[in-house]
Amino acid sequence: MAAFDFIALQNTLKAMGFYDFVLPWLLAFSIVFGILQTVNIFKKGKEDKPNTSVDAVISLAVAFYLTIFTPYSGFLSSFFSKLFGGSIIVLSGVLVLLMFIGIFGFNITGLLSKKTGDKTELTPMGIGGLIGALIVAAGLFINANAGVFSFGGTNLASGETLTLLLFFGIIGAVIWFVVSGSK
Repeated sequence: MAAFDFIALQNTLKAMGFYDFVLPWLLAFSIVFGILQTVNIFKKGKEDKPNTSVDAVISLAVAFYLTIFTPYSGFLSSFFSKLFGGSIIVLSGVLVLLMFIGIFGFNITGLLSKKTGDKTELTPMGIGGLIGALIVAAGLFINANAGVFSFGGTNLASGETLTLLLFFGIIGAVIWFVVSGSK
């Protein structure tokens, strides 16, 4: 019995344009369709139900325009593979951190948010975590672009740019903690 070669299958899919066209098209279609269904702009009749057929046609058109938009062949597949690959690495690190916190018996439920009446509010630690997550997400996005987009000849993925983003993020967090502490 012959063994199945997953590498050959992946190379065949790549040669057929699966990663350059099909996956970005599916992702764009799904995101636009989900947003249109949630926002419910095109209501069906007098009911408050989303108009699935109109949402599907618009999502279809947007997905095809996205795949023709790509500046050069392979841009979207390269961008998404770097973005999602880096995200999985970061999320794996967060998972391991949460497992260690759980092993030592700490409960972080009330650390990030608190419930007051009907509203759930972020604590200062939660807002700091949110700011940190936004900085990490910006870093992942910049890394995924790695030299594709440049502003004034500056490579967005350079160490200086990432250091500057981290520096401004830390300054913003310090300012926020000082201002919020005085209230």
